[in-house]
Amino acid sequence: MKITGKKGQIRRIFKIVLFVLIFALLFYFFQRLLMRKWLDDQNATYMWEEFHSLEEDTVDVLFMGTSHVHEGIDPMYIYENSGITSFTLSGSQARFDTTYLALKEALKTQSPQILFLDMSAIQYGQQLREAKIHQITDHISLPLDKIELVRNSEDEDLTMLDVLFPLFRFHSRWNQLNAHDFMYATGDLETTYTRGHYVDYTTVLSEFHFYDEDGMTCRITDRDRSYLDRLVTLCEENDIELIMYKLPAPYWSLSLSESATEIAAEYGLEFWEMYYEFDEIGLDVTTDFRDATDHLNQYGAEKISAYLMEYLQENYDLEDQRGTNARWDSDLAGYHQELEDAYQTLLEAETEPEDGTDIDNQDDEEEDDEAVDHLVQDADEEEGE
Repeated sequence: MKITGKKGQIRRIFKIVLFVLIFALLFYFFQRLLMRKWLDDQNATYMWEEFHSLEEDTVDVLFMGTSHVHEGIDPMYIYENSGITSFTLSGSQARFDTTYLALKEALKTQSPQILFLDMSAIQYGQQLREAKIHQITDHISLPLDKIELVRNSEDEDLTMLDVLFPLFRFHSRWNQLNAHDFMYATGDLETTYTRGHYVDYTTVLSEFHFYDEDGMTCRITDRDRSYLDRLVTLCEENDIELIMYKLPAPYWSLSLSESATEIAAEYGLEFWEMYYEFDEIGLDVTTDFRDATDHLNQYGAEKISAYLMEYLQENYDLEDQRGTNARWDSDLAGYHQELEDAYQTLLEAETEPEDGTDIDNQDDEEEDDEAVDHLVQDADEEEGE
C-alpha cells in the first residue's frame, strides 16, 4: 500500500508539473502572438529579434540612444568595409532608463568593448510614454528592473502586470491576428540583416540652426540622471569604454551641446559633438537627411558610418572578422538585398512635388508614434467594452 501511495503521489506531482509547463508554453506563445499584433513599429521588433539571434560575444561595438542612432549609423556598412562588428541597439525617443535596461539585456549575450551613447535624451523633461516603454520592455527579460521601472514611473497607465506580462495588456487584440503574427509567435518571422539599422532613402532639405538662440535647454530629470549614473557604472564594471557623443541633427543646439559637455565632464569623459565635423564627414543638407528636423537617411548614414569606422580603426585594436565570421559574411548578401528593396520602395512611392524637387517631407517617426499610441488606446477601449 505504501508503494502504491508513493506512486500515486509521484503521478500527481508529475501531472501538476506537466500542467504548469503546458500552461507556461501556451502563455508564452499567445503573449508573443498578441505582442506582434500591437507592436506596429515592426522595426523595433526586427531589431531585437536580430540581436537575440546573434552568436554570443560577436559584437565589439554598441551604438545606443534614440532613433537618431538606428537611423544614422549602418553597422553592416562598417563591417563590410572594416570587419568591425557593431549593432545599433537604440529606441525611438529612448531615455536613459530604457537605454540602461537595453544595455543590461545586451550584456547577457554580448561583451562589447566600446559603447557609443548618443546624448539626445538630455532634451527630454519627462519619462517615455507607455507605448514607447513597451517597445523595449516587451523584448527583454529583466523582471526586477522592469518592476523598479514601473514603481518609479510617472505614467499612471503603466502597471507592473502589463510590463511583466504584456498579454494582459493586449489580450483583446486576438480578433486582429493574421498568418504573419503566427510566424512571429513560432519564431519564423523573416530575418533582417541590418544589425538594428533602419534603412530609408527618403530625402528632404534640412536647415541647421546650431548657433541660433532657440531657447532649448537641458531638461534631464533627477530620475534620468540616476539611470545615467547606473549606465556609466555598468560600463565601468564590464570594462566597456563609454563614448558620449551626438550625431548631427538639425534641431540640436549649442546650448544642448554645452549641457552634454558638462554632463560628460562630471563622469570624467569628453563629449564628442559631431556637428563640428559636419564638413569633414561630408554631410550635405540637400541629400543626407530624411526629415527636416531630426534624422539622417541612408546616404547620410553611410557617411557617418565611414567616419566612425575610420575613427575606430585609428584609435582601437578591433579585430577584422571578415573571412572568419561566417554568420556576418553570409548576412552581407541579405543586407544588400534590404538596401535594394528599400530603394525600390522609395521609387515606387515617389511623387513629384510642384516645385520639381525630389523631396518628401513626411516625418515617419511621428506617424509611428501615433500608430503605436493608437494601438494602446484601442486596447484601453476594448478593455472597457
